[in-house]
Amino acid sequence: MNKSWITTVIFSLLFYLLFLFLYIQDVINELIFLLLLFISVLILFISLIVLAVAQKKRVINIAISTSIIFVLFCYEFPLIGYYTASHIAYGYLDPVEALEGSMIYSIGINTMYVREEESKHAVEELLTKQHVDVLSVIEMNNRIIYGVKNRQLLTWLHLRKELSPEETKEKVALYLGQEDEWLKTFLNRPNTAGESAGLSLVLSGRFKKGDFENQVPIAVTGAINKNGDVLRVGGLKEKIQITEKAGIPFMIVPSKNAEEVATLQKEIKANVEIFDVSHVDEAIQVINDLNENP
Repeated sequence: MNKSWITTVIFSLLFYLLFLFLYIQDVINELIFLLLLFISVLILFISLIVLAVAQKKRVINIAISTSIIFVLFCYEFPLIGYYTASHIAYGYLDPVEALEGSMIYSIGINTMYVREEESKHAVEELLTKQHVDVLSVIEMNNRIIYGVKNRQLLTWLHLRKELSPEETKEKVALYLGQEDEWLKTFLNRPNTAGESAGLSLVLSGRFKKGDFENQVPIAVTGAINKNGDVLRVGGLKEKIQITEKAGIPFMIVPSKNAEEVATLQKEIKANVEIFDVSHVDEAIQVINDLNENP
């Protein structure tokens, strides 16, 4: 019985993964993917009813398989109409000092979802006419949509947490031991960098306390926790491009992104010196070193 049960689970998952692979590879769209899963559940359910009397030994296996495919169908159902954009475009945003005079700049990205354009070039032309400084354009595909859907579901189920500006403010205030008006003002701005602004905000707070001085413009990106550890962030390619376009010579990023950044530097050859840190204190040491040897 145990071997039969395990075999049923394995074959049910492989059956599902086959359809998922076809979807991720853009061979089928989300409607066909979900339709195939629904038909599979329907066939299994009918088989369950037919065999309920005639072959009782097989009923359990079919019931298990039906349950697995049905649960997976429910998990994938949000794909229906999840994204109508044809491309994602990333544009330039001016780096911002959260605390005026600190020379510590938070880096945000202008993210735009564009509908019904045939090519990346068409998207670039459209946005350029709208006076948008476009950094990169990504064509939407099933792999991207599937990843976004999964992250959203995990967030809804409280298995993945994305910090809101309010939560970012609380985390920064917890580390600094106080909440100042400048912090609230910055996080209430439109297009705030959000969680990835955590490190720049903490450094701005430490600067305000007089823990260090700074006369060198530095772009900073990185999330933090209450202990001051610097955590991974996304959008590094665009953030490096923005830093260079803004004429900021130095940038601090999380050590967890160091390998990615090294690859990006070879790719885009940005005229920016980048330092990676794993803790707020390391970032302060970098700033002190830069001020001693400008």
